[in-house]
Amino acid sequence: MADAATIRGKAPDGTGFIRAGSGAPVLFIHGVGMNAAIWQPQIAAMQDRFDVVAIDMLGHGASPLPPENVVLSDFADQAVRLLDHLGLDRVAVVGHSMGALVA
Repeated sequence: MADAATIRGKAPDGTGFIRAGSGAPVLFIHGVGMNAAIWQPQIAAMQDRFDVVAIDMLGHGASPLPPENVVLSDFADQAVRLLDHLGLDRVAVVGHSMGALVA
């Protein structure tokens, strides 16, 4: 993922993310114990045709810890906030493990 167009960013709520490429947007959501970097092979393969966004879920990677009594909807809300921050209304979503539940 050495492409100069790849950025590692933070949303106003502290959510960490990786974004690369242009085209139709695709959001990648990792599973428990992982972070956005797990999607590096997919980002590299897809960034020539898609606007690829990989999120660090709450408590993972560069994102803040979740609230004390976290529920699944907290993670979904986080993803929606990130998409709003990036100005993305409609995205294809790819999730692994817990990321699939969030999707």
